[in-house]
Amino acid sequence: MSKKTKNKNKRKSNKNTGDKSSVRLVRVDNTYNNNDIYQNNMQALKEHYPELACTVEKSTSSKRYQLVNMGAKPIPNLLVKDGNYYYYDSNASQQDVANQIKALNLKNARIAMFLGMGLGYELLYYMHEEAVKQNTSYILVIEKDMEIFKLALQSVNLVAAIKNPGISFMVGIDESEIYTKLWTYLYENNRFMLLKAIKPVYHPSSLKLNKDYYLQTLKSLRDAAAQVLLHFGNDPYDSLLGIEHMLANIDEIVSNPGINLLFNKFKGRPGIVVATGPSLNKNKHLLKGLENKALIVAADASLKVLMAMDFKPHLVVSLERNLPVKALMEGFADDEVKDVYYAACPVIHPEVFPSYPGPRIIVYRDFDHFKWLGIDKGIVPIKVSAGNMAYKIAEVLGCDPIILIGQDLAFSRDGKTHAIGTAGTVDGNQDAIHRQDKFDVMGNDGIPITTNAGWYQCIKAYETDLAGYKGTCINSTEGGAYINGTQVLPFKEAIDKYINEDFFPLENIKKHLSAFTEEIKEEDIGKLLDLIERTIVNMTEIVNYCKTGLAIYEKYKVKLGDCLRNPQKMDSMRKKLNAMENEIFTPQNNCSKNYETYQLFFAHVFQSYAINFQIDTNAVPEKYDDRDFARIEVMLRSGEWYAVIGDLASICVNSILQAKTRLESKAAKIL
Repeated sequence: MSKKTKNKNKRKSNKNTGDKSSVRLVRVDNTYNNNDIYQNNMQALKEHYPELACTVEKSTSSKRYQLVNMGAKPIPNLLVKDGNYYYYDSNASQQDVANQIKALNLKNARIAMFLGMGLGYELLYYMHEEAVKQNTSYILVIEKDMEIFKLALQSVNLVAAIKNPGISFMVGIDESEIYTKLWTYLYENNRFMLLKAIKPVYHPSSLKLNKDYYLQTLKSLRDAAAQVLLHFGNDPYDSLLGIEHMLANIDEIVSNPGINLLFNKFKGRPGIVVATGPSLNKNKHLLKGLENKALIVAADASLKVLMAMDFKPHLVVSLERNLPVKALMEGFADDEVKDVYYAACPVIHPEVFPSYPGPRIIVYRDFDHFKWLGIDKGIVPIKVSAGNMAYKIAEVLGCDPIILIGQDLAFSRDGKTHAIGTAGTVDGNQDAIHRQDKFDVMGNDGIPITTNAGWYQCIKAYETDLAGYKGTCINSTEGGAYINGTQVLPFKEAIDKYINEDFFPLENIKKHLSAFTEEIKEEDIGKLLDLIERTIVNMTEIVNYCKTGLAIYEKYKVKLGDCLRNPQKMDSMRKKLNAMENEIFTPQNNCSKNYETYQLFFAHVFQSYAINFQIDTNAVPEKYDDRDFARIEVMLRSGEWYAVIGDLASICVNSILQAKTRLESKAAKIL
């Protein structure tokens, strides 16, 4: 099972993203001869997709396809030799393309996702005949077959499409890698906001050639969408809990060093990430004797399993906000864990930090509210689990290779969920996990193994991370699900191959963390008190803007609702819509004026709600033939937005006031 390959389809990053409202159209000149067409296409490809252009030039023909000029005004058609059929109607290729796209009955295709591109006729037709009608913002072209893509470059002038910043190409991507490419695509430019307005566009011949590939592509799109949305959360009140915990943990944040003091301090050194999958019982004993030869980073649930065999990791990590994390960290004597650093994200429950008697390190997730604090402790792009957090910390500390053990992300062959001795389990089982829906994925041993939706999201999170990791990741989990981008190797063999010299990680950690001083703590407290005062004022303004917006919504809701129920009234309403929209949405726009408070502090609380709200709003035009009715429905949805955002803002004000009291008490003791 191979490691990831280079992204040969990446557009050069310095290009302007262009008009987001629709794909810009450029008139296509088809007067070139065939050689001119290819040369001009390749010149554009080299400028915008240099790695893809290089791959095209190196590609060779399999002789599976043949270009044949056909029709009254001969234009190229594609003969598929294996099935002895033409890709397009042999008598009228252009009309065939028009008919097939019309048959899709597209509506509100804000992102048009081409499953195959043939010779490019479908793409050009869509650009000129459909993009404006559909209000298309982006086009994504996915073509499995590099040979077909090269023949398209030889046949049709695609310069305008290649140069168009709203159009992206993914060509010849291996099925195992398409997920990470789609995840990146959705994340860029916040395209995930258009998730409910992504429409597949295809010619039947494309599915005839590569149906399984394109079906897998659609599945990968769903997986990528789920992972992106999971990153932002799915419940604003759950996100609010994280903010409340952060504010409650202010004392811990200012009193302890940050993970940034250790960034890249283990460059090129081996790291071992320990999770609590059931396979950990098979190889945990091999950790003994490695304390000076590898950085050991453990997920919180594995700490007691390791301590029970008298083995101490260098770092133990926590991420979850719920109180049961406390049971994983409490019960140790000071001397037992004096050299085991608790690297925790300060969104954990405020009772957890005091329950652990060992030293702490503060780790921020890549959320704006940690930037709002203005106290640099180091941001790590953690995804969905403590196991993933342990991996990401090993990565940002510079470890290479990173060796995973106990990272099963699947049930063991005998049905267990965790290693024996894991807190909260009975004989290696946690009943709640068994109650979730189960399905099979490929195992590290090449045989399907049973997982569930939660673990599957963790697998996908790893695959996204590994796509950007420049080092070597060894999966020495002796069992479990296969993670694309890892090399599978038994732990003993990985130790023999990669871990062979002392470099004393504990001493290195202590040396670099000593840079944190009492003077830094005092300075940070002063800055935070000033910040909190400003934020209280700004958040109170947001509460008031929401009250104003709600009042305006109430003013118009009956009239707008009546028009939606009685379409014949639209003619008299149409001229008033612009003024109504402006009045209804002005308070919403005012909320976002203060970047420091709205974006850096408040956005993480409301973003899960706001993102899903915007995704649903972007899908509204699909319901109506007249877009003005869609505008009315969107205005009617504003009442919900003001009510939810106003409620969240009010709760935040109370939490900040409590944090202010705690911080003032802390300041009185040390300043």
